[in-house]
Amino acid sequence: MNDNDPIISRYTRAQAIEDGVLVDVSQQAKETGLLLPTVITDHLHNALEDIPKESHGQDYRGRLHDVLWMAYLKLRALKSKGLKESDFPVEFEVIIDRHRHSLWIDADGDGFTIMYPEDY
Repeated sequence: MNDNDPIISRYTRAQAIEDGVLVDVSQQAKETGLLLPTVITDHLHNALEDIPKESHGQDYRGRLHDVLWMAYLKLRALKSKGLKESDFPVEFEVIIDRHRHSLWIDADGDGFTIMYPEDY
């Protein structure tokens, strides 16, 4: 796309949150160290909500904390090496229900978006 091309349609982050495509987790993200507004995709949100009966003691907030903490640690490690905008999306892993999940965190002018790679 050229900067001079007319915009035909725009789908904002606010619209995506209103539609349920993105879930705003900014408050808990701040508590974890991610200071920019942060959203997760509905796909990831649903995976975090789907807690198997055998996963005793787990809840959505704890599972979300694990995702946000691993994202924070990955960004902190990359920041020490000179993180650039061109490095995004950044891949990181988190364990959910004894399974390794590969996730991405992307940054744009609105903040962070955490998602599965196929959500990109």
